[in-house]
Amino acid sequence: WNLETIKVKMDLVRKSGAFAVAMDVDAAGLPILKNMTPPAGGKSVEELREIVKMTDIPFVVKGIMTVKGALKAKEAGAAGIVVSNHGGRVLDQCLSTAEVLPEIAAAVGNDLKILIDGGIRSGADIFKALALGADGVLVCRPFVTAVFGGGKEGVKLYIDKLAEELKETMAMCGAVSLQEITAELVRR
Repeated sequence: WNLETIKVKMDLVRKSGAFAVAMDVDAAGLPILKNMTPPAGGKSVEELREIVKMTDIPFVVKGIMTVKGALKAKEAGAAGIVVSNHGGRVLDQCLSTAEVLPEIAAAVGNDLKILIDGGIRSGADIFKALALGADGVLVCRPFVTAVFGGGKEGVKLYIDKLAEELKETMAMCGAVSLQEITAELVRR
Protein backbone atom coordinates (compact mmCIF):
# COMPACT_ATOMS: atom_id res chain seq x y z
CA TRP A 1 0.00 0.00 0.00
CA ASN A 2 1.00 3.59 -0.38
CA LEU A 3 1.85 5.64 2.71
CA GLU A 4 -1.57 7.32 2.84
CA THR A 5 -3.32 3.94 3.06
CA ILE A 6 -0.81 2.77 5.66
CA LYS A 7 -1.51 5.89 7.78
CA VAL A 8 -5.22 4.99 7.78
CA LYS A 9 -4.37 1.40 8.79
CA MET A 10 -2.08 2.65 11.58
CA ASP A 11 -4.90 4.79 12.96
CA LEU A 12 -7.02 1.63 13.14
CA VAL A 13 -4.17 -0.18 14.92
CA ARG A 14 -3.84 2.67 17.42
CA LYS A 15 -7.60 2.65 18.13
CA SER A 16 -7.62 -1.12 18.60
CA GLY A 17 -5.17 -1.04 21.51
CA ALA A 18 -2.90 -3.59 19.81
CA PHE A 19 0.36 -4.51 21.56
CA ALA A 20 2.27 -4.68 18.25
CA VAL A 21 1.76 -4.20 14.53
CA ALA A 22 3.18 -6.22 11.64
CA MET A 23 3.54 -5.71 7.92
CA ASP A 24 3.64 -8.70 5.62
CA VAL A 25 6.22 -8.09 2.87
CA ASP A 26 6.75 -11.55 1.45
CA ALA A 27 4.17 -11.23 -1.32
CA ALA A 28 4.89 -7.61 -2.28
CA GLY A 29 6.06 -8.59 -5.75
CA LEU A 30 2.94 -10.48 -6.74
CA PRO A 31 1.23 -9.01 -9.82
CA ILE A 32 -2.19 -9.20 -8.17
CA LEU A 33 -1.01 -6.79 -5.45
CA LYS A 34 0.49 -4.36 -7.94
CA ASN A 35 -2.90 -4.15 -9.65
CA MET A 36 -4.75 -3.21 -6.46
CA THR A 37 -6.10 0.27 -5.87
CA PRO A 38 -3.99 1.67 -4.35
CA PRO A 39 -1.22 -0.67 -5.52
CA ALA A 40 0.82 -2.63 -3.00
CA GLY A 41 4.49 -3.32 -3.49
CA GLY A 42 7.94 -3.42 -2.01
CA LYS A 43 9.25 -0.82 0.41
CA SER A 44 12.65 0.78 0.67
CA VAL A 45 14.43 1.07 4.02
CA GLU A 46 13.46 4.76 4.10
CA GLU A 47 9.78 3.96 3.47
CA LEU A 48 9.81 1.26 6.14
CA ARG A 49 11.49 3.67 8.57
CA GLU A 50 8.70 6.18 7.95
CA ILE A 51 6.10 3.48 8.57
CA VAL A 52 7.82 2.38 11.79
CA LYS A 53 7.68 6.00 13.01
CA MET A 54 3.90 6.03 12.51
CA THR A 55 3.40 3.86 15.57
CA ASP A 56 4.51 3.85 19.18
CA ILE A 57 4.15 0.08 19.57
CA PRO A 58 6.60 -2.58 18.36
CA PHE A 59 6.67 -2.94 14.58
CA VAL A 60 7.35 -6.37 13.07
CA VAL A 61 8.25 -7.13 9.45
CA LYS A 62 6.91 -10.50 8.27
CA GLY A 63 8.16 -12.32 5.21
CA ILE A 64 11.89 -12.16 5.79
CA MET A 65 13.83 -14.90 3.98
CA THR A 66 17.30 -13.41 3.62
CA VAL A 67 19.98 -11.79 5.76
CA LYS A 68 19.68 -8.73 3.53
CA GLY A 69 15.95 -8.46 4.28
CA ALA A 70 16.54 -8.87 8.01
CA LEU A 71 19.21 -6.18 8.02
CA LYS A 72 16.89 -3.82 6.12
CA ALA A 73 14.17 -4.37 8.74
CA LYS A 74 16.73 -3.69 11.48
CA GLU A 75 17.98 -0.54 9.73
CA ALA A 76 14.40 0.69 9.39
CA GLY A 77 13.89 0.39 13.15
CA ALA A 78 11.69 -2.70 13.32
CA ALA A 79 11.44 -4.36 16.73
CA GLY A 80 11.17 -7.81 15.22
CA ILE A 81 10.91 -9.96 12.13
CA VAL A 82 9.03 -13.06 11.09
CA VAL A 83 11.08 -15.45 9.01
CA SER A 84 8.33 -16.57 6.66
CA ASN A 85 7.81 -17.74 3.12
CA HIS A 86 4.03 -17.48 3.45
CA GLY A 87 3.66 -21.22 3.74
CA GLY A 88 5.75 -21.73 0.60
CA ARG A 89 2.93 -20.27 -1.48
CA VAL A 90 4.58 -17.07 -2.72
CA LEU A 91 7.57 -18.35 -4.68
CA ASP A 92 7.98 -21.92 -5.83
CA GLN A 93 11.33 -23.53 -5.07
CA CYS A 94 12.27 -21.11 -2.29
CA LEU A 95 14.13 -22.42 0.71
CA SER A 96 12.27 -23.41 3.84
CA THR A 97 12.22 -21.03 6.79
CA ALA A 98 14.25 -23.53 8.84
CA GLU A 99 16.99 -23.47 6.19
CA VAL A 100 17.44 -19.69 6.31
CA LEU A 101 16.78 -19.08 10.02
CA PRO A 102 20.30 -19.78 11.37
CA GLU A 103 22.05 -17.30 9.08
CA ILE A 104 19.40 -14.64 9.69
CA ALA A 105 19.62 -15.14 13.47
CA ALA A 106 23.42 -14.91 13.32
CA ALA A 107 23.22 -11.68 11.32
CA VAL A 108 20.83 -9.80 13.61
CA GLY A 109 21.83 -11.33 16.92
CA ASN A 110 19.76 -9.98 19.79
CA ASP A 111 18.95 -6.71 18.01
CA LEU A 112 15.54 -7.97 16.81
CA LYS A 113 12.99 -10.44 18.11
CA ILE A 114 12.94 -13.30 15.64
CA LEU A 115 9.76 -15.25 15.04
CA ILE A 116 9.33 -17.99 12.46
CA ASP A 117 6.42 -19.68 10.74
CA GLY A 118 6.04 -22.30 8.07
CA GLY A 119 5.55 -25.95 8.89
CA ILE A 120 5.47 -25.67 12.67
CA ARG A 121 3.17 -28.55 13.58
CA SER A 122 4.58 -30.17 16.72
CA GLY A 123 6.48 -29.47 19.90
CA ALA A 124 9.56 -30.97 18.26
CA ASP A 125 9.20 -28.38 15.46
CA ILE A 126 9.04 -25.62 18.08
CA PHE A 127 12.17 -27.04 19.74
CA LYS A 128 14.05 -27.07 16.41
CA ALA A 129 13.00 -23.50 15.58
CA LEU A 130 14.18 -22.25 18.97
CA ALA A 131 17.44 -24.18 18.61
CA LEU A 132 18.06 -22.63 15.18
CA GLY A 133 17.70 -19.08 16.51
CA ALA A 134 14.03 -18.14 16.78
CA ASP A 135 12.70 -16.38 19.87
CA GLY A 136 9.24 -17.78 19.16
CA VAL A 137 7.06 -19.44 16.55
CA LEU A 138 3.82 -18.70 14.75
CA VAL A 139 1.36 -21.50 14.02
CA CYS A 140 -1.72 -20.96 11.89
CA ARG A 141 -3.15 -23.70 9.69
CA PRO A 142 -3.41 -26.40 12.37
CA PHE A 143 -5.49 -24.01 14.44
CA VAL A 144 -7.98 -23.64 11.59
CA THR A 145 -8.58 -27.39 11.76
CA ALA A 146 -8.70 -27.27 15.57
CA VAL A 147 -11.30 -24.46 15.54
CA PHE A 148 -13.53 -26.05 12.94
CA GLY A 149 -13.17 -29.50 14.45
CA GLY A 150 -13.54 -28.60 18.10
CA GLY A 151 -14.02 -24.89 18.72
CA LYS A 152 -12.39 -23.56 21.89
CA GLU A 153 -11.85 -27.08 23.18
CA GLY A 154 -10.09 -28.06 19.94
CA VAL A 155 -7.77 -25.06 20.20
CA LYS A 156 -6.99 -25.84 23.84
CA LEU A 157 -6.28 -29.48 23.01
CA TYR A 158 -3.89 -28.47 20.23
CA ILE A 159 -2.07 -25.96 22.46
CA ASP A 160 -1.77 -28.59 25.19
CA LYS A 161 -0.45 -31.10 22.62
CA LEU A 162 2.23 -28.66 21.43
CA ALA A 163 3.25 -27.84 25.00
CA GLU A 164 3.49 -31.50 26.02
CA GLU A 165 5.50 -32.41 22.91
CA LEU A 166 7.87 -29.49 23.55
CA LYS A 167 8.37 -30.58 27.18
CA GLU A 168 9.03 -34.17 26.08
CA THR A 169 11.51 -33.07 23.40
CA MET A 170 13.30 -30.83 25.88
CA ALA A 171 13.55 -33.66 28.40
CA MET A 172 14.90 -36.09 25.81
CA CYS A 173 17.51 -33.54 24.70
CA GLY A 174 18.54 -32.53 28.22
CA ALA A 175 17.21 -28.98 28.06
CA VAL A 176 15.72 -28.01 31.41
CA SER A 177 14.70 -24.50 30.31
CA LEU A 178 13.91 -22.74 27.04
CA GLN A 179 17.25 -20.91 27.34
CA GLU A 180 19.02 -24.27 27.20
CA ILE A 181 17.62 -25.03 23.74
CA THR A 182 20.64 -24.31 21.57
CA ALA A 183 21.94 -25.17 18.11
CA GLU A 184 24.13 -27.93 19.56
CA LEU A 185 20.95 -29.90 20.30
CA VAL A 186 19.90 -30.25 16.65
CA ARG A 187 21.65 -31.55 13.58
CA ARG A 188 21.27 -29.74 10.27
